[in-house]
Amino acid sequence: MTSPARQAEADRAAIAFQTALTQIGAGTVAEALTLWKDVPATSRASTSASWLRRAITLVMGRRRQSRDLARAYYRLVRALRTGTTVADPYHPEPTYITLDVLRDEFNALAGGAERPQEGRSDDAPTEAPDSPSSAASSEPVEADEGALDDSSLAEEEELDRILVEEIEAMREAEERIEREAEEELRTVLEALGPDNLQKKVDQIDGARSADEVDDLRDEAHREAGARQAAAAERVAMNGGRSTVWNHTQRDKRAIGYIRLSRTGTPCGWCAMLISRGPVYRSERSAEYADGDKYHDNCHCYAEPVFSREQYNGSSAYELNRRYEELWPKVTRGLSGKAAVAAWRRFIRQEQKAAAQEARRSETSVQEA
Repeated sequence: MTSPARQAEADRAAIAFQTALTQIGAGTVAEALTLWKDVPATSRASTSASWLRRAITLVMGRRRQSRDLARAYYRLVRALRTGTTVADPYHPEPTYITLDVLRDEFNALAGGAERPQEGRSDDAPTEAPDSPSSAASSEPVEADEGALDDSSLAEEEELDRILVEEIEAMREAEERIEREAEEELRTVLEALGPDNLQKKVDQIDGARSADEVDDLRDEAHREAGARQAAAAERVAMNGGRSTVWNHTQRDKRAIGYIRLSRTGTPCGWCAMLISRGPVYRSERSAEYADGDKYHDNCHCYAEPVFSREQYNGSSAYELNRRYEELWPKVTRGLSGKAAVAAWRRFIRQEQKAAAQEARRSETSVQEA
């Protein structure tokens, strides 16, 4: 464990990472829907093939963006939480690097939000970036070095000197993951886009009026477009999520991971993964591997855990701790699918009650 200030900075970096990754996903959806407009409801094979080529190029470009973001994030939080970092497998580096270099590397990719700096209050406001690739919109907050005497300054400089450690075969693993991702992307885009559209159009009753047939074709086109865009978002965001996962899995200083929800209202399945709390390498292999599984429209990700104190001491993991406490109570006497079903019912009911309470509160405020 490093200092509380650095642990808090790592928590802020996690929020910035989640925000930037979600923006990459949202941008992918918007671009995928725009590209889908070029596919007519009565799609021909040649049109579909052209769309598929462009869609793959689009999504893999966004995926590279999320990979670079995630690598910079992992390098920064590894340094903040352990005092050491990992090498970038694509760029040779010196044996030591400074925290400021890692901060600048991450902030440049996270969209230029104010850089999380030690000594800064958790309540200090930050401006949300307009887009994942936008330039910095505010001046970085610098540490007040004038308040330090010579010995303290020397100590600070030594703490900022971060050892860079190599992770064996990282580049080869990432390149293999990307090849597999492109193959998956080709399959899911074709199945959920043109093939799905054709199937829906074929099911339209030809006895309907021409206007009705046109409306149903348009509806089929919208539905297929939404499905392929959701898959595109997942694969693009998985570039970042799989990069964090791959580092966590291969990094000897990482002891496991926790599942984090971006929205705070996860689906029942993701809530089950969140309820597991920290999942350590010593756990059953099938359970450990669940951490790198995501569904369409999922905005969760697996956060690396470097110490048990990290999980127990951070407010960022409050939902994990709460679900971990609730799981045995909700599923008491149940196991397997029955336990999962009971948990999903509980999560749906809890979220429904919270939404109703929020609407009542909003109505009360408006009436007042």
